Amino acid sequence: MSVFAYPSEIIREAEVPLLEAGVPLMARAARALANIGIDTLTTHLGQVAGTRVCVLAGPGNNAGDALFAASTLSRRGAAVTAITLFDRTHDEGLTAARRAGAQVIAFTTAEASAAPTSAAPTSAASTSAEAAGPTSAESARADAYRELSRADLVLDGILGTGGRRGLPDHIAKLIAVWAPHRTGSLIAVDVPSDLDPDPDDAETRLHADRTVTFGGLKAELIDPRVHEFTGRIDVIDIGLGLDTDLAVAELLDSGDLRSDFPRPQESGHKYSRGVVGVLAGSEDYPGAGVLTTTSAVSTGSGMVRYLGSPLVAEYVLGLHPEVVSSSGRVNAFVFGPGDPETEFVQAAVDALGESHIPVVIDAGGLEMIGRAEAMVGTWMAERPIIITPHAGELARLLSRLLGEIITAGRIGQDPVGWARQAAQLTGTIVLLKGHHTVIAAPDGLVVLPEPGPASLATAGSGDVLAGILGTLTATASARHRYDGDDLPVPNREWARLAGLGVLVHNAAGGRAVTASGFADALTEVVEELIHGTD
Repeated sequence: MSVFAYPSEIIREAEVPLLEAGVPLMARAARALANIGIDTLTTHLGQVAGTRVCVLAGPGNNAGDALFAASTLSRRGAAVTAITLFDRTHDEGLTAARRAGAQVIAFTTAEASAAPTSAAPTSAASTSAEAAGPTSAESARADAYRELSRADLVLDGILGTGGRRGLPDHIAKLIAVWAPHRTGSLIAVDVPSDLDPDPDDAETRLHADRTVTFGGLKAELIDPRVHEFTGRIDVIDIGLGLDTDLAVAELLDSGDLRSDFPRPQESGHKYSRGVVGVLAGSEDYPGAGVLTTTSAVSTGSGMVRYLGSPLVAEYVLGLHPEVVSSSGRVNAFVFGPGDPETEFVQAAVDALGESHIPVVIDAGGLEMIGRAEAMVGTWMAERPIIITPHAGELARLLSRLLGEIITAGRIGQDPVGWARQAAQLTGTIVLLKGHHTVIAAPDGLVVLPEPGPASLATAGSGDVLAGILGTLTATASARHRYDGDDLPVPNREWARLAGLGVLVHNAAGGRAVTASGFADALTEVVEELIHGTD
């Protein structure tokens, strides 16, 4: 179900009054982290007793969470080692870990600066600084490396959301030697330390198997590029009561689709279910018209009007006699797939006139945004618009709007950032297609549906998605009208609806391997959603 992501400062601000009131937030976080550590160890090794746990302890509260959790694991029989990496750490957490029997290795900046700079530690020292008194820097490095190498579970509590990007040199070197050969599980506490979406040295960085974050999902964790560093993300509710209006992103999964798919109402009729107009396909690309119309029909619209080329209309009506090929009322409009001829595009724009119905624009239709003033005046500013580019199409659009060369490669380096910028520039909902589809609203909200199957990467898949979106927007628009609500639907709701459309598309992609197969599979997917079959 939906998970909202917040800027880290929003979460920190929400913690302040609770901490001032004495609410034990760290105790809640540490207890949850310990339970996940127990789950990880028992899943992989069958027990906690006899396992080895290592804590990478930084100077802040993340270290406190990790050390308190480690003390619980120690009381359950795990052999715990805490490696302190700075001149200070969380004192109460370190004390708790020591009392529970943990050994402590100090490998701080001062000690590291005195150590030899060889690539890998070679010392076989087996006693900690605590047990054997002062040790050499070389021995401390070797001890730290040895404990990391034989740990069944490592807790990354080095830096949190307040830390600067980039680890101190002595820590980076230790991790660079250990990380490529890690055999145990790694859990990042709150956020992975030194989280960088585009590192040059990814293989020698910390790649968590799980990230356990507290209070709310941090915005920096939602970037699709950081998934390889975060692993699975567990969001632990510690009672902050965050306001979802302050969220900058919403993550959707199949549970949201099952609960929120717009089903027909008992008192409804074909017009209240939504009428979608489709302008897709051309004499050069008739298949796009067939795919878009088929998916609009199969997603459950009350009526579909096909308003493009007569040649394409013949193909469409041959497959779907329920489709109407004459103009009339519509609640949403889809155009662009298959490069429809200019005269049909202009006729459709004229027909939209003064209305405020939503429009879905795909593929060839994106060219209209670059020349909107010359071609269609201000009609685009009068209605909700969803555009569905892939990286190459968005790059061409932004190049025109910004007056500089934007490449698909640059889009791929920061899909969330570029989608947000495009949404702000165009005033539209931008659905940036890809394995990790990103949907951005003009106010900066991002909707991230869970990824679909690899089979969706095929010719015509985008046409199918456009038809799905057309039906869903038509349904929402019709309900809004028949409910008598005069207030405009917020862009955030349109963005979320687009996210549901992507999930429908994903479900169809799980049942076929071609675009025509996806379009056909939609009937089965939507029947299950409407009639409640899992």
